[in-house]
Amino acid sequence: MRFQRKPSEISFHWGQLYPRPTKPVMLHKLRVMAHRTLRLVRADLPTLGVPESAYTDVNLPRTQEIGAAVEFLGCDGLIAPCARWACDNLILFPDRMGLDATPEIVTSEAVDWVTWATANGLLA
Repeated sequence: MRFQRKPSEISFHWGQLYPRPTKPVMLHKLRVMAHRTLRLVRADLPTLGVPESAYTDVNLPRTQEIGAAVEFLGCDGLIAPCARWACDNLILFPDRMGLDATPEIVTSEAVDWVTWATANGLLA
């Protein structure tokens, strides 16, 4: 499975800091083996008590509860829609992963996240 390589999450979170960090970030493409991963689609969220209008909130307790429940059920990962970009996020639960699950860095690149976030409408 492939995920988009974009610094959207760090751009969102670092964009809320003051003073705003300007250091480039390292964006890594990883290879990892997950054996029992649950996928949530955006249409599932209201059924799970997450209104679409609240999904972009930074600290939405309900999404954290869902993640904790998925881990409790023994899943080693959760694929969930990104709240800020048209892609999915992979959340891994290291305590649930097997010995073959060590992430391997495939590629790395430095990204000027401020330039990227401004060009993509995440920063004013």
